[in-house]
Amino acid sequence: RASAAACRCDVVPFQYARVRVCARRMRWARSRNSGLPIPHRVAGGSTRRVAASARPTDFTETGGVLDSGHIPRRSAMGYSALAVGLGLFGTVPGGARAEEAASTEETVVAENSVGSPPNPVVDESDTPKARDTSRVGNVTLTRYVDETSGYSIAVPNDWVRDQPMLNTPEFHPVSEYGGRRFRIEVSSVGRVPGGGAALVSLVNSEMESLTGAGFESAANFAQVEATKFAPIKGTPAAIVAAKGPGGAVSEIIDSSVSSDGKYYNYEFRTDSIYPLRFFGVAAIGPGQTGSARKLGRRDIVKVTCQVPEKDASEFDYDLLRQIARSFRVDAFEG
Repeated sequence: RASAAACRCDVVPFQYARVRVCARRMRWARSRNSGLPIPHRVAGGSTRRVAASARPTDFTETGGVLDSGHIPRRSAMGYSALAVGLGLFGTVPGGARAEEAASTEETVVAENSVGSPPNPVVDESDTPKARDTSRVGNVTLTRYVDETSGYSIAVPNDWVRDQPMLNTPEFHPVSEYGGRRFRIEVSSVGRVPGGGAALVSLVNSEMESLTGAGFESAANFAQVEATKFAPIKGTPAAIVAAKGPGGAVSEIIDSSVSSDGKYYNYEFRTDSIYPLRFFGVAAIGPGQTGSARKLGRRDIVKVTCQVPEKDASEFDYDLLRQIARSFRVDAFEG
């Protein structure tokens, strides 16, 4: 009879025996993970359950939850299946999540790198803004740059900019509209005869608007500009104006030309009910950016500073005089 049993065991298929071994190992693993008693084989071929050495033995199952805080085996198997499903549906296709994590990790490493240099300390005294500032008394001026028309000028920091007319910006102190101020006028003069930058070159211009504009000299130009406000003192027009109401006349105080002939500087005043002092400068600009500048069509750029004489001080005169003298036009080729 023993030999017959042995023969029956020999004919048991190998795959069936392998399945039984795998099933036994799975039950063993589940028991260890869930904390349930682990089955042990005892004499006689039967099995009995003993508590896992790493888990407490005094627990009871009530309502699907163990008193010891552990999850029952069936519940654990259900949660495992649920976790696997969530993992499958939560996976980002194409490895996008891995690339995002790698990018984030690289960013963090770059920011926290030990060898990264500290933030550079900028010396503001060496910045272009600091180099373009100047002072007149206790007033700080910063250079205002117009790249479109090709000029720049120093403007007090606490002054504001208005635009009363097209291409004519005006600067003045805050809430001081009838007092100190200056404006910049830009008007086209076309091609300059000879292609030079000297203002005297415009005397030979064929443009009608430039006829009698006084480009022969700085003194003539100052007289033409002053006449726009009132007749020049001592001229027949001024004698006639003096007989009328107000009797406003203009008086040239100073005029000069730069050594290269590019700038006409002048100063005059008007004597009327409301006397004013003027400081001006004019030059040929490179023209508007684009085709006009490329084709050599230049501008006449003119700065006019003014202040009422009634409440003005010598410092106000000096401030406006320095503003006019700071005016510069961009260089250009003829």
